[in-house]
Amino acid sequence: MVAAFEVEKSTSIYSGILRLADLSYSIANGDEVFYLIVPDKREKDVVAQLMRPAIRNNRISIKYILFSDLRKHFDALCTFGDNQRIMEKIAKDAADPVPRV
Repeated sequence: MVAAFEVEKSTSIYSGILRLADLSYSIANGDEVFYLIVPDKREKDVVAQLMRPAIRNNRISIKYILFSDLRKHFDALCTFGDNQRIMEKIAKDAADPVPRV
């Protein structure tokens, strides 16, 4: 496994983070990146949850991608991406929520 995605539209952000953490502790080797795909209006909640000490201080790399960024860059990602690392271009980190696009 090199990456995992959790699309979080209707359930709590925390439950999505918990599912990614469970996956990480169950089968990950430490090199993976985990992504939450979330509606723009829930960005503040994502940042708040990812900044919780219990989440922030673990070894899991969880980043998030806003629906609008995914929609905006979908064609380019599909055209120019040849592996999961292309997602890093639009992914945000709670500690530094500025995408690299």
